[in-house]
Amino acid sequence: MKKKLLFISLAALGFASCQSNKKENPKASDLKNVCLDDNVKKIISTDTIRASMENKETLKLTGSVSYNEDQVYKFVPLLSGVVQHVGFTLGDYVKKGQVLLEISSTDLNGMVAALNEAELKLKIAQRQLSATQNLYADGVASDKEILEAQADVSYAQAEIKKIKASLSILGGNIEKGLLVIRSKQEGYIVEKNIVDAQQIETGGEPLFVIGDLSKVWVKANVYTGNISKIKKGQSVSIETTAYPNKRFQGIINRLSNVLDPNERVLKAVIELDNRELLLRPEMMATIDVRLDRQINSIAIPHKSVIFDNEAYHLIKYKDDCNLEVVDFTPIYEDNKYYYAVDDHLIDGDRIITTNSLLIYNKLIER
Repeated sequence: MKKKLLFISLAALGFASCQSNKKENPKASDLKNVCLDDNVKKIISTDTIRASMENKETLKLTGSVSYNEDQVYKFVPLLSGVVQHVGFTLGDYVKKGQVLLEISSTDLNGMVAALNEAELKLKIAQRQLSATQNLYADGVASDKEILEAQADVSYAQAEIKKIKASLSILGGNIEKGLLVIRSKQEGYIVEKNIVDAQQIETGGEPLFVIGDLSKVWVKANVYTGNISKIKKGQSVSIETTAYPNKRFQGIINRLSNVLDPNERVLKAVIELDNRELLLRPEMMATIDVRLDRQINSIAIPHKSVIFDNEAYHLIKYKDDCNLEVVDFTPIYEDNKYYYAVDDHLIDGDRIITTNSLLIYNKLIER
């Protein structure tokens, strides 16, 4: 039945397809007089626009989700070598102490030899100290010999501690002649720049990054023209491409002090609770920032708006033979409404919300 009514209405209005959006925006003097017949009225609906309860202007920014950079562990190699084994993949959850990398390196050879030598010296010194203590108990060894034996043990222990401290600085321990890197904290692998058999060099980019995703950052791009409008503590509403019908609420926790050298924007950071792990690093996001400036706007439903020739239009309905195309410029939008300040639109105006494009095309028909 619905399809039949639509066919009748199209015939009654005298058009069957949308007109090209290359035409100029319509002027009131150019519009045709159109009256809605009963068939057309069955396939359209109207609604009343209302003053917005949101009296603060909102600025829309783009951005992306990032891990919490205050709760990360980044492993940067401090020696050259070859990766023998990688024990994780990107996105894995890892526990503290879990083996992540095994690395072979010629730089380790000297340290391994020194550690083995120091451990051997410690065993000899400990045996010598034990023998000297027995002799001292029998009155054969002197106080000086006891002190010298104790010093030899202390020296060997200090040498072992020194070598192990150097290994700790490198980020791991020597096991089976390899440098074994274990996780320093639990969390998720949020960056991975390493594969088996890869040659690594001292310094450079982190081989992996472990992040705690229970809280994440959303970084909003603030262009230079908007810097004066954005402040710490402003409320924001965030929508991601992954969850288009879900809004995440937060506040701006911090603003960077310098422009990002690659994107030439200031970064505004919003910290969000993420215990459900809905948000993941690199998700794209749209951020609506509630500004301090108070405005009086009207809310226009998305479904009533026609976008044509780079402009926004709606059909104001006064009666069946009194229809008007009204152009407006949104100052911001959310999931349901465009918000605008326009002298031609006031609280209580009725607009066509369903099949408004049919009426629009007929009104602007040349």
